[in-house]
Amino acid sequence: MSKRQLSTSERAQAASRTGDWIGTVPDGWSESSAHPALAAAMRSYQVALDVFDDAVANKLGLNRTDFRCVDILDQEQPMTAGALAQATRLTSGAITFALDRLERAGFVRRFRDGTDRRRVLVELVPAAQRQAARLHAPLVRDARSTMAKYTAAELAVICDFLVVARQLYEKHIPE
Repeated sequence: MSKRQLSTSERAQAASRTGDWIGTVPDGWSESSAHPALAAAMRSYQVALDVFDDAVANKLGLNRTDFRCVDILDQEQPMTAGALAQATRLTSGAITFALDRLERAGFVRRFRDGTDRRRVLVELVPAAQRQAARLHAPLVRDARSTMAKYTAAELAVICDFLVVARQLYEKHIPE
């Protein structure tokens, strides 16, 4: 029997159907406080984001860990290997191997800090940034036109929600 890959929408629909807590209201919660539709939407968004990131990583010839390093560096560069290890939750040995791979692939460069020569910083190579940006460009273009339907106040609420959701995830990372 052959298996076929699920489409993004099929994976998102499956994510919204799975899990005992989706669509149910825990004891002591009211229907309005549980927001099962919001939970289902967040899970399907996460699946779609995961599928997209996987496809971009594959197009760039990177594994997901290395792509996560590229994404973090794109947001916060330059940074030390230790700071990148902390941001990715990788050990110092694992981040060294990831940076070695990324350097060999032409995605990052290491250089001495101009103010403290003992520190080594890591940054993305501009050509690698452009390559990743080209793959994201259609999404960015569509997102800008789609977001135009929201008011500035609505976008502020969405942004606040995303910040709070990120903080909740970070707070509850299993140790």
